[in-house]
Amino acid sequence: MNDIISLFHHIHHIGKKHEVHHCGGKHCKIDPAFNYTIQHCKCGKHSVNKKTAIGHAVDSRLNKKEVKIKFTEKCPGGGWHIESGVKT
Repeated sequence: MNDIISLFHHIHHIGKKHEVHHCGGKHCKIDPAFNYTIQHCKCGKHSVNKKTAIGHAVDSRLNKKEVKIKFTEKCPGGGWHIESGVKT
């Protein structure tokens, strides 16, 4: 998995503009047990509050695909760096 970050971002179409948002958090419509919160951390990376999380992608046929990711690097500010994620 080359681009772990892309699994945890999505685009909103607002009028004629596009905004990139982090997945998870309050607007996420998944089981709260699997919900997570992502924020930018002081390390210049993305910090997620769970050791594992489900990211979303599309396959070559444009079918939605869930990808389970395990994060391996703790953020000194709390949580885990998304950039350290590996597919499980």
